[in-house]
Amino acid sequence: MSINSAKPIPGTDAYWMARHEAFAFIRRLERAIVVRNQAPIYVGGDDLIENTGPWERVCALQDEARGTPMVMEILGAQLRLKLLTV
Repeated sequence: MSINSAKPIPGTDAYWMARHEAFAFIRRLERAIVVRNQAPIYVGGDDLIENTGPWERVCALQDEARGTPMVMEILGAQLRLKLLTV
C-alpha cells in the first residue's frame, strides 16, 4: 500500500523544486504587500473610486500561502507568519 504525501521527501529533486517555488511565492507576496501599502486608497478625479485591487491581490496570495505546506513551513521556520495577517 502506498501513501500519498502532501510534501515531497527531503533531499529529492521534487523537494528542492518545491522549496524554490515556495521562496518565489513568498517574494511575490512580499512585493504585493509593498504595492498594497504604497497604493492610493482612492483613485479617480471628481468621482473617487475605492482602490481595492491591491488589497484583494494580497488577500488572495495570503489564502494561497495558507494552503501551501512548504510556504507555511518556511514562514514558520523564519518566524514570518505575520506576512499572512493584515
